[in-house]
Amino acid sequence: MPKRQNTPADIPPITDFESCQRARSALFRRLTDQLEIFRVCPHRNCKRMRACQDARGACFHAVLQAMPDEVRRSFAYAMQNRANGLDPDEAIAQAEARIAAERARYGR
Repeated sequence: MPKRQNTPADIPPITDFESCQRARSALFRRLTDQLEIFRVCPHRNCKRMRACQDARGACFHAVLQAMPDEVRRSFAYAMQNRANGLDPDEAIAQAEARIAAERARYGR
């Protein structure tokens, strides 16, 4: 059985900008795997391995660019809310409320 990839232990500790840049590709791959983006990835290796095989995180970036702006903003707000300590359901609810408020205010 192959060694499991993209585990938290694979990600180096982040202590400064350079270490953040070194960890960036591992973080993108981990997030891509958690979201199971490999299911829609055009690369056969990703589908076959059931995990992102691109060191640059290109799959994740492609999905973000393909998302409608409103969905991308909602995702970003939910991530910010999670970073601020909210549980997942509450983070998503507040993100959706913020998007609704923006839509009402700006009409987009």
